[in-house]
Amino acid sequence: MTNLTAPVRRGRPVDEPARQAKLRHILAAARACFARDGFHRAGTADICREAGISPANLYQYFASKDAIIVAIAEEYRIADMELLAEFSRAPSFVEGLSASSAQLEQSLEEDPHYPRLRLEILAEATRNPRVAEVVLRAEQEVRAALAAIIGAARARGEIATDLPAELLADIVLSVMDGASARQAVTGIRLDTATIDRVFLKLLLLADPPGLALDGPGS
Repeated sequence: MTNLTAPVRRGRPVDEPARQAKLRHILAAARACFARDGFHRAGTADICREAGISPANLYQYFASKDAIIVAIAEEYRIADMELLAEFSRAPSFVEGLSASSAQLEQSLEEDPHYPRLRLEILAEATRNPRVAEVVLRAEQEVRAALAAIIGAARARGEIATDLPAELLADIVLSVMDGASARQAVTGIRLDTATIDRVFLKLLLLADPPGLALDGPGS
């Protein structure tokens, strides 16, 4: 399990396992508040009530509500990269896709607020530079990791299309972001097995004759 980061105040020695448990507890409470009321309506007082802690206790871990939002965005960035790292270690592209989809399904069961919060984070990134920094870093890292996975699979002869790996990564990520946003708004959830089949159709089929796509904007 990845350790979370938050400023450590000087004083008595830190019990790191207990500190990590408290951080996760606070962030779980914050996710529930933000999913219910949005980033701007939910305040630190709401988070304290949800977590059952005092404001003074909250501020030992997070200096502001903004810091909590950034921490949640960072949590999702780390989770995405860990998922892709597992994908890259799979014996084949199909096995990696299947295992990643199963993990994603489990994550959605464990964190039902995920689609709503992803949408909130993307919206917040358009007006909050600190959140934008995390989101843009995540976009660059995830896109590069997914493109590398696709490129490696093509080198093994598992993928037929000649479309650039980066373009394919962009398409996959756009579909995933769109599906997540649609679920957040409508409650309609596409099962990952269906999305997997669409991706495999895209990746395993060769380009139609006469179609030349060299990258974004072509």
